[in-house]
Amino acid sequence: MRKRRLFGALIFALPVALAVATFAVAGDGGKSQFKADTLTGYQEVAAPGTISTVGSGTFEAQLDGDTINYTLTYNDLEGGAVLVAHIHFGARGFSGGVIAFLCGGGGKPACPASPATVTGTITAADIVGPAGQGIEAGSFDEAVRAIRAGAVYANVHTTRWGGGEIRGQVNDSNQRADPQ
Repeated sequence: MRKRRLFGALIFALPVALAVATFAVAGDGGKSQFKADTLTGYQEVAAPGTISTVGSGTFEAQLDGDTINYTLTYNDLEGGAVLVAHIHFGARGFSGGVIAFLCGGGGKPACPASPATVTGTITAADIVGPAGQGIEAGSFDEAVRAIRAGAVYANVHTTRWGGGEIRGQVNDSNQRADPQ
């Protein structure tokens, strides 16, 4: 009788344990859609809070196997021509190196004048680093890991604001649109 109860308990507990383990492993690590909070000048780090611009933008990306398909929009930029836009490796509040170009370099088309929408694809060939921060050129998996960790931001650079006019953290649920 005792063996039957133990066997019955195991039969019930095993599927529950497997379901919990599967959920824990999948977690956020399997996320394939990413979005930045609104890109603004207040998010820039080089001179925090000193870039008071009405410009704003959005960045969304979808992981599809060994590619990342993205859409970047920006509008009302005040710093002149858009030079480049990238995704960088850096946590909120910190500057970091370039992971990949979205427009204006790295084999991508020139950035259009504001307002604009830029769409494209990032593959391993588009990953330029930053090697000094542990992401080697071509290391697609490391770039995806950084995005999933919320350690990546989108940045749009203009002639007046060479360090970036608007910025937004990607995949970071704690990001505020207008930090104090």
